[in-house]
Amino acid sequence: MTDEVTAAQLPPDARNGLVAELAEIVIERTAPEELVLFQENAAEYFRDPRAALKSGDRDEPVGFGLDMVMMTPYVLAVVAPVVQFLVTTMVEAVAEESATHVVDLVRRRFLRGRPADDEPAGGVEPLSEEQLRQVREVALRAAQGVRLDDGQANLLADAVVGGLVKR
Repeated sequence: MTDEVTAAQLPPDARNGLVAELAEIVIERTAPEELVLFQENAAEYFRDPRAALKSGDRDEPVGFGLDMVMMTPYVLAVVAPVVQFLVTTMVEAVAEESATHVVDLVRRRFLRGRPADDEPAGGVEPLSEEQLRQVREVALRAAQGVRLDDGQANLLADAVVGGLVKR
């Protein structure tokens, strides 16, 4: 077993589930009209991401002579490395917190005669400003990597960060 755990070690279903959850939040904010087909488009993306992104390169007729580029595959492609970053960050935080907790437990064994402190409250700490900045940078690079223009890439990166900030 290695000392480092990464998102790549998550089972694919767990990783894809996290990616889909965050992507759905982003789609809800940026292209709510795509929510109707989100599950179908996400399943297609997870089957073959390259093909899903290529099909997103062409305008598809929606009806009444309108053309529309689906954002869902791009959002999924942008969110995937963000989820990897978040999982890695959380694993590091849990490892650090666990080490501190273990030290505290061992120390309590040494101090048997003293009353035990209350256990720290469980819960997830919100991401720091620096972590949010890093998430945005990861999302922006991913958006640029799938050839979104700067305006779309920035909007999508902001939406990803917005999806992680508690409302």
